[in-house]
Amino acid sequence: MKDIAWILINCNTVKEADDIGKILLRKRLISCFDILPRLKTSYFWPPKSGKIESGKGAMLVTESLKNKFINIKKEVMKVHSDKLPFIGAFNIKVDKEYFNWVKGEIK
Repeated sequence: MKDIAWILINCNTVKEADDIGKILLRKRLISCFDILPRLKTSYFWPPKSGKIESGKGAMLVTESLKNKFINIKKEVMKVHSDKLPFIGAFNIKVDKEYFNWVKGEIK
């Protein structure tokens, strides 16, 4: 078993998620992406205000290697509509053949 990284990016719209996913693919920072609907999100905004905001959007789920996280974050920050988007990652175990495919698609 080998580790790949799932890098999750919350987006305000499906279009934004799709646009960002395609940018990351074209730059060969990820091997593929999925877009999941976010039916509702709630959070404090502005910070420390105690005011709860709510919205919808999409979660962009990308597959990459953990050493690409910083480069992915830099690209996302250039185009994301939020000043402080959620960008998080965790490692997930996959078989060697799948790992080799992911690695082979990334520069």
